Amino acid sequence: MAVNKHAQAYYGVFKKELPEVFVVKDVQVQDKWTKLAFDVDNIIVKAVAENSLNPQDIEKVVKTSLLPLLFTACREIGAGMNQVNRIVETIIQILRVGLMKS
Repeated sequence: MAVNKHAQAYYGVFKKELPEVFVVKDVQVQDKWTKLAFDVDNIIVKAVAENSLNPQDIEKVVKTSLLPLLFTACREIGAGMNQVNRIVETIIQILRVGLMKS
């Protein structure tokens, strides 16, 4: 995952907010969360491309897209909305930093 620094950052958010998932070194589980990190990156890239003139719209689209996706993934492991909201907010913070740099 070193090739895509953004996906790597999102994966790190998952590891930080859902440490119980990564305690067991299960390759299938890690692959699932790796794929999810790339899915998050694709959603963000698309949102930025479609709403580049308005950062508030970018954040709105990202939140609207990520909440159901992450809620489904988190529900499967017994996590709830608190974790999902923290993950989404952290991803939005990463997005804001990226937008400020560009």
